[in-house]
Amino acid sequence: MRAQPLCPKCQLPLRRYTVGTVTADGCLQCGGVALAPTTLYTLAQAPHLAFALEDAFADQTPIPLLASEMPCPLCGALMERAFLAVAPSMEIERCPQCGLIWLDDGELAKLGQTLQRSVPSAPTDEQAGETPATAPPTWVYCAHCGRENFSDATECWACGEPLVPEQPPLPGFAQRMAEWVAMALGGTGAILFGTFVARPQGDRWAALGLMLMLCGLGGLALLRRVWRRPRGSGVFPGYSE
Repeated sequence: MRAQPLCPKCQLPLRRYTVGTVTADGCLQCGGVALAPTTLYTLAQAPHLAFALEDAFADQTPIPLLASEMPCPLCGALMERAFLAVAPSMEIERCPQCGLIWLDDGELAKLGQTLQRSVPSAPTDEQAGETPATAPPTWVYCAHCGRENFSDATECWACGEPLVPEQPPLPGFAQRMAEWVAMALGGTGAILFGTFVARPQGDRWAALGLMLMLCGLGGLALLRRVWRRPRGSGVFPGYSE
């Protein structure tokens, strides 16, 4: 057990924050939040607390941080991808050893939206023995800030503006593939630049690495922000603005 919980992405100490009956540890740099498993059931009863926690930790990084391995902030074990029982459509990071749950910046607000949509009602006699089919969530993009929202939302969870949906610039699969290519280019460029920048006669490789890194990061910014946003708006808004 660690004396001071650390962010699994930034490796910075987490800050504890309490809202209502919910206490969570969050990162002031990347906006990620660590939750105890029992906290999810409290949020299921009071989804508005999820939005309050989301606003407490704002993402300060211009480019989304990527991590191949996510050590648990509490025990240090590698976290694994899992789905939430209270929100089966959401994939998150969970520690297999202590059960701690990690949500990246923006995922708490999506969790709040999901919990607000699932309003329990008493089943009728005919429905008591039936298991209703669950339709997959439909996403639309806010024309103001470009964030994902449920199709039946009336206002954007990220910027608070009335939701005027717009479609993503590319189909979902093509969008993800293009983002992975951009991240691969940026990562390859960073490795080349860091390896050859200080070596004698390594200028050409360092320049190539710098060019690849700029192309990759610029392409990722275009794919995730500029193509979905009107002219004149910011390129890198925070999820909790």
